[in-house]
Amino acid sequence: MTKETKNNVENWMPLTPEVPDHWALPDFNDLIENISTNGIKIPQKAYLSDGKFPVIDQGQDFIGGYTNDEDKVIKGLGKTIIFGDHTRCFKLVDFDFTPGADGVKILKPNHHIDAKYIFYALKTLQLPNRGYSRHYSFLNKSKIPLPPTNEQKRIVAKIEELFSELDKGIESLKTAREQLKIYRQAVLKHAFEGKLTADWREENKDKLETAHELLERIKQEREATYEQQFEEWKAAVKTWEQNTKGGKKPTKPKAVKVPNPINLKDEDKLPALPSSWSWVRLGLLFSTSPQNGIYKPADDYGSGAQIIRIDDFYDGALIRKAGFKRLRLSDDEMQNYQINNLDLLINRVNSIEYLGKCALVDGLIENTVFESNIMKCSIVDGLISKDFVAAYLASHQGRNRLCENAKHAVNQASINQSDVGNALCPLAPLEEQYIIEKLIEQSLSQFDVLINEVGVQLQKTEALRQSILKQAFSGKLVAQDPNDEPASVLLERIKTEKEASTKPKKRNAA
Repeated sequence: MTKETKNNVENWMPLTPEVPDHWALPDFNDLIENISTNGIKIPQKAYLSDGKFPVIDQGQDFIGGYTNDEDKVIKGLGKTIIFGDHTRCFKLVDFDFTPGADGVKILKPNHHIDAKYIFYALKTLQLPNRGYSRHYSFLNKSKIPLPPTNEQKRIVAKIEELFSELDKGIESLKTAREQLKIYRQAVLKHAFEGKLTADWREENKDKLETAHELLERIKQEREATYEQQFEEWKAAVKTWEQNTKGGKKPTKPKAVKVPNPINLKDEDKLPALPSSWSWVRLGLLFSTSPQNGIYKPADDYGSGAQIIRIDDFYDGALIRKAGFKRLRLSDDEMQNYQINNLDLLINRVNSIEYLGKCALVDGLIENTVFESNIMKCSIVDGLISKDFVAAYLASHQGRNRLCENAKHAVNQASINQSDVGNALCPLAPLEEQYIIEKLIEQSLSQFDVLINEVGVQLQKTEALRQSILKQAFSGKLVAQDPNDEPASVLLERIKTEKEASTKPKKRNAA
């Protein structure tokens, strides 16, 4: 955050909303009481996964955890609003609970005000973002439009009616999206069981090189490539020696690591494949051994070469929604960690949900490296469809094979180069690989269009939700009733009661 931006945030003042004449614009503290949480807050490390009493904190999940400590429970408060001082998150609670320790503000609406009305009104506020700093000072400056009591109830009823309809639509859209994802995986499953090309194989039987024969050619190509690299290295060393050993000695090439063979016992457990296909270790399809990416401290980010991170790819392809981050590198680092189009990237450290996701790199037009949580693999040129391999690894079956030997730690898991190299992959004849690649692309492109359209519709429903709230708190969602008591009278009654409750009581004369 720049100094100018920071000053703008700190000096922020809320806009004064335009409201109908019979509404009021009271100060925040006229309508809401901040309830003390001293001595009753539960630190996150003390949360239980199950217990008698829910813990409400400032996180996105409605309930953060549980406790059995009854002394920390707030009881009988009625409808209450929880504000996340760091997260700017609002929650409406109508049961006994214990507050979480960090950044929880308990806001109790005045008993003359509909608590749901206040909750929905608070969700329309555009508070500035100070990151993980506190935000209550901004909330305290805000003004909440106050309509007459009966109109508050009409507004809440209309909001909930419209939100209910929206929620039904959103649920249908989400169901459709999940169904499309299931269909997508079904296409991939059939592709790598040979079902998509069953008719094609029948038409071309006895004309194709088998996967076993193809694998022998791949092995020969890898050996020949290594021999060529070795001879080039010897020539480079000879030149280096003739130049009185000036500069760095050329690095000896490493032979690609050969994965473990598939034993007969394991082979019997594998799903059946067409007779012209074979199960192979993924490492046999690599032209070089897998490589882990670069780690650099946060201070080195901001300028320099592009770096691909674990959030930049999914479902076998780069996402690139807003461009890649940049990283300052030395020339040696750039050379050692550079990736090229058609390299395969695999997420090697993440939560188990995202571990093993991959991408076949394409569309790069400038120097790019990859971060340490990613592994780079180079597939043999010319003898394997790289899209075939990437699509398999993007399927549930492929990711399960990659991650079956994952090492688990707190909140994350990892796979290493041996896990990847030993992962099993179905290998089809080369010509059939290209046919499968084409069929997958045709099918998945249709699914992707539909999934994107669902995403657009979900964004529209959220915009509509905000539009409903905006109309509600500008007096445009429900009709006004001239017989309603004006909000100014209601506000005066609230203030009078507050003043009376805070005045010290007179003692009787002795």
